[in-house]
Amino acid sequence: MRSSAETTHRTSLGRGVGLLMVALLAMAVIVALLAWRARTTLDDLRRADRINTMLSAMVLLTEDLLNAETGQRGYLLTQRASYLQPYRDALRGLDRRVEEVLASDDDPAHAARLARIHELVQLKMTEMNQTIRLHDSGRHEEALELVLGDQGLHHMDELRDLLGELTSSLRAERAAISERLAREAGHTELLLLAGLAMLALFTVMATSQVLLRSRDLLRTEKRLRGIADNVPALISHFDGKGQLRFANAEVGRVLHTDPASLLGKTLEEMRGVEGVQQLRPYIERVLNGESVAFDAEQVIEGETLHFHQSFVPEFSGGRVEGFYACSMDITERKRAEAAVAASERRMKAITDNLPVFITYIDAERKLRYTNETMRSWFGLDPQASLGLHIDEVFGVESTSQRSAQLALALGGERVEFEVTSTMLGKQRHLRSIYVPDVGPDGRVAGIFTLSIDITVMKQAEAQLARLASSDALTGLPNRREFDQALAGALARQRRQARDGRLLAVLFLDIDHFKAINDTHGHGVGDTVLRDFATVLRRVVRGSDHVARIAGDEFVAVLEGLNRPEEAEQVAAKIVDAVRAAQPAGVPITASIGIASVADGEVPAASLIELADRALYQAKHQGRDGWAAVRWPGQDQRR
Repeated sequence: MRSSAETTHRTSLGRGVGLLMVALLAMAVIVALLAWRARTTLDDLRRADRINTMLSAMVLLTEDLLNAETGQRGYLLTQRASYLQPYRDALRGLDRRVEEVLASDDDPAHAARLARIHELVQLKMTEMNQTIRLHDSGRHEEALELVLGDQGLHHMDELRDLLGELTSSLRAERAAISERLAREAGHTELLLLAGLAMLALFTVMATSQVLLRSRDLLRTEKRLRGIADNVPALISHFDGKGQLRFANAEVGRVLHTDPASLLGKTLEEMRGVEGVQQLRPYIERVLNGESVAFDAEQVIEGETLHFHQSFVPEFSGGRVEGFYACSMDITERKRAEAAVAASERRMKAITDNLPVFITYIDAERKLRYTNETMRSWFGLDPQASLGLHIDEVFGVESTSQRSAQLALALGGERVEFEVTSTMLGKQRHLRSIYVPDVGPDGRVAGIFTLSIDITVMKQAEAQLARLASSDALTGLPNRREFDQALAGALARQRRQARDGRLLAVLFLDIDHFKAINDTHGHGVGDTVLRDFATVLRRVVRGSDHVARIAGDEFVAVLEGLNRPEEAEQVAAKIVDAVRAAQPAGVPITASIGIASVADGEVPAASLIELADRALYQAKHQGRDGWAAVRWPGQDQRR
């Protein structure tokens, strides 16, 4: 029996030891699992904390970039100094904050994206600093063009996309961590219950750890809530049924309500059926697991607001359980863009209606801008001409006419010139100005051209010149024009004197012209003067100069004479032709004084005076004839 009892005791002891060993082994397994889960949970919490730090830094970075861009454009467009200080503040320390964001994320999957963000921020900072330098140096138009250029907008769009993608990735990772922590908490509870059945102390210790971790989670959640409530963006979370499960303080501020009162409401209740219809394509895409970003507008209390929205799917167990929504209020940016577009429309309306031809030609001589004047001057569609080489648009003949000026302008020199061109069969006289478009690097990107049609002005100038140099009654050159003609004739005579040629000046007047006016009236007198001028033009050679210098006094310059007698023959013809003319039925005669010179060195005034003396002699001899005098002596004839 003892042996049997001993055997039973040993069996019980062995069973007890076995059970104890099993319990110890189970406890060791549980402890190991808990230790492993605690380590994993701690790593997740640290990672979540780093994600929160990164999200905060990225939100601030995004805000600074947007503030910088908005301030930059606002200041350049409105010239309000209030826009400039936020712009400068946003730039201050921006590079350092980018470095902090890069240093805070050690995830290799984000390395390429972070590097590109760093590169784009550097580009934007360079562009913004360059904009300040251009503006501070008074080159406002160049600064405005730099801000509104396609390259800068492309960089900013790419930067926002990268920040949005990285933010979405981090939020998705944070959501996965939260899901994992929640799942691990459930597993830990089971392990704690199992441990409590085996060892009370283990249960107490495990419970203490759970409570400690729960407090950390609560603190983390509170911290995340504080971050979300202070982000200048509308952040919300919707479940798969479209019901709101989370909304930050910015949602309440924009919608003018308490965010807590919105929880549980559907999108239809918050935005209306029509508003949800606009969002429906994006909601379907995000519920299919695709992240989407788009611009949308919403009317809130009668005011239309514009938002840049991002929808990020929430995955659980490989399925989409809902989505996160982040909306940036871009109303001011949209209004600024609308103001810029309106300004551009106004400027285009102005330039299209100016009576000038305006173009921009790039360094490759391709047309990049032209106003509507092209249609009226050249009969070409301005839009269809853009991007074409100027030889294709205006023709090689026209561009060759301006090739020298184009080369100078493309070389960096401002050029102003006049040119005559034929456009649509009409000859236009143009005054053109070519202004080089010099970039910050000193290279000429193209030229601005402005051409003014001065055809009417040139015609008026020509008409004024004709009026200034001719006699209104007879159409003959006046005294001023005659003086210039005589000076030129004397200059030529100095050369022709070597060949034995002579020059003669004829001084003519109508005999008793005052009596004609007194007897017949000034109307008849004017007819007599006009017909007398016609007789003179008909008798003299086409190369001779005839002018009316005053009243009934006329002069003629005869060049290239071989003998003095040739001038006397012309005078005789004039006397006979005048006697036979009888203008207006009035018989008239003329007296002529001739002064001839062989060497051409005589002063013009002296030669005219000599011809005047000869005229006096002709009148003294009885009028209706001529008298001739040779320089410097006299040889009077009739």
